[in-house]
Amino acid sequence: MLETYHSYLLSAGRGVGTAHLYLNRISMLKRSYPSLLEVTTEQLRAYLAARRMTHKAETRKSMRSAFRSFYNWAFTTGLIGYDPAYPLLPISIPTTIPRVAPDDVVQLGLLTADEQLTAMIMLARFACLRLSELTNLRIEDREGDLLRITGKGEKQRMVPANDELLHALLTLEDRLASGPYFPGRFGGSLHPQSVNKIITRHLGVNPHSLRHAGATAAYVANPDL
Repeated sequence: MLETYHSYLLSAGRGVGTAHLYLNRISMLKRSYPSLLEVTTEQLRAYLAARRMTHKAETRKSMRSAFRSFYNWAFTTGLIGYDPAYPLLPISIPTTIPRVAPDDVVQLGLLTADEQLTAMIMLARFACLRLSELTNLRIEDREGDLLRITGKGEKQRMVPANDELLHALLTLEDRLASGPYFPGRFGGSLHPQSVNKIITRHLGVNPHSLRHAGATAAYVANPDL
């Protein structure tokens, strides 16, 4: 059943990452309620409420979205007689001040970073890439000094690379014929969480704070959004 649901998500145009995330959320729910098609609205509410103190609001919001998607699919295909996720209230995300990586921390970290780590840091700081965008970036995605980035929902955008970043990427290309800039040990690319640990361990700040720093610098340079 979950394989059929996964195929439905992909056929509906959902991004590969979104489909994987939704499937993971439903698989986690199944651990608590093995009979997924017999789950009630109250059980879904209890499941989300029990995670209020252990999971971030963003995580619980994605859980609700996955439940809404799965049970809507099950209802419209006739697997269940009613949609237990439909009454679930939206989960609000509190507004917080984003953490911005200080420039002196970034500059100091680049002094002792190897070629691969240098490219990782610069992609996050200068190109403002998300972790998943960074790890999925391939040599074939570079067109001169422009990077073709595939983001959320498989939406693409072109991001310029400054001289420092371009030099870092070309350095990696000297020893990589093709494929991802950051290949994994067993094929494919490094997992986003692996890159997160590598950058955080070296700089003491997480990659998303580098993205915020890049966006902040861009806004200071030109406030015209």
